[in-house]
Amino acid sequence: MNIVDQFNGFRTDFEVCVADDNWARLVKYFVVNASYWNVGGPDPRITGRKAIVEYLRNDVAKNDRRFDSRSIEAITEPAVTGNRLSRKWRATYTLSGVPDLVVEGEARYEFEGELIRSLEEEITPESMHRYVVWMQKYGSKLHA
Repeated sequence: MNIVDQFNGFRTDFEVCVADDNWARLVKYFVVNASYWNVGGPDPRITGRKAIVEYLRNDVAKNDRRFDSRSIEAITEPAVTGNRLSRKWRATYTLSGVPDLVVEGEARYEFEGELIRSLEEEITPESMHRYVVWMQKYGSKLHA
């Protein structure tokens, strides 16, 4: 298996976790001391595969689940250079009665063999601005 296949497996299993809330299935994708960082965001760097999986679970619970729905689409195909893979994405969050929230960013993965050693997510500055403005206007309407 190559890193594109491994990435595609992780991406698919992530969406299954969002649907069934069984996040334990993601542990197998990370090295023990993997790191996660939301570049430019308020969150600290997360270290350790179990801590990363727990962070992802909490992030979905605190954000994605508060909307009526969310969809993720690839803007670019995965680009591979050596043991690194990157992909640009777009997330659309919907909530009845308000405009959709659309944010874009890039995910960067570093692999150790077939396992993820480092995962960085970075939202574009324009999207961060859109997110802040949207939350100021409509954040109070999100599901509790």
